[in-house]
Amino acid sequence: MTIDPKIIFADLKEQLLNGDLKIPGLPDIAQRVHRAISNEDYNISDVARIIQTDIPLSGRIVQVANSPLYKGVVPVESCHAAVNRLGMKVVRSLVTSFAVRRLYTTKNSKSRKQMEELWKHSVKIGAISFTLARVTPGFNPEVAMLAGLTHDIGELVILQYTELNSDLLANELLLQEVIKTYKTRLSGVILKHWRFDEEFIKAALGAEDWLRNPSETADLADVVMAAHIMEMSLVNRLPEAVHNFSDLPVYLKFPVFKLGEFAHRELMMESQDEIAELQKLLR
Repeated sequence: MTIDPKIIFADLKEQLLNGDLKIPGLPDIAQRVHRAISNEDYNISDVARIIQTDIPLSGRIVQVANSPLYKGVVPVESCHAAVNRLGMKVVRSLVTSFAVRRLYTTKNSKSRKQMEELWKHSVKIGAISFTLARVTPGFNPEVAMLAGLTHDIGELVILQYTELNSDLLANELLLQEVIKTYKTRLSGVILKHWRFDEEFIKAALGAEDWLRNPSETADLADVVMAAHIMEMSLVNRLPEAVHNFSDLPVYLKFPVFKLGEFAHRELMMESQDEIAELQKLLR
């Protein structure tokens, strides 16, 4: 018997409403850092002290500050020095990224593998988004990276739901149809729940809406979409119902695409070390 994905989604919504399934909350440490950085009375020492209450997170911030992406002449040895080197905007994006990573855990061995694959994909898109933003005027690489990391967060909720509906986890075709149909809508709901800026919500809603074209100027959703295109092009894969990447509106919005058919592949090749380093830091 064929099961309509609408029935699955209706049950998922009911589970959310009755509390059996919960919208993932943005981890407390990320919320505290966000509030601190938004408060004009806070300074680097205040933000560093908050991060230091989470020893693993503090270690990762120091690790990033000493990575090839940000390292200076002298290695940093303290969280305060790391925050000072990275700057508040970078720290906010990094803390959020590391905090979101902690949501991708489960005791269910079957869904754990899919969560790990989902995070691996999100990291890849986040890393490519970082690289593309770095060479595109008007974009912050760390913001683009965070948008790439969170654009598929709705799929995480669906995978968490499979722990309440084991039949769905066992039906791969149905599960993929539910993910394809509803992950975007759920991503928007979660990012609104987290009080993310509107540009992140638009990025989640529009990153795989291949024909979207609200403006001739690229926005954050276009960056994440372009990151998908760059990833797909390496394996000669096209989005469904798309015959040529150059037919997509987003293709004309980035200088790297205007340079020729293979320019973005060259950027990927030139940025291999940078992308690999980001993937290592975010794994």
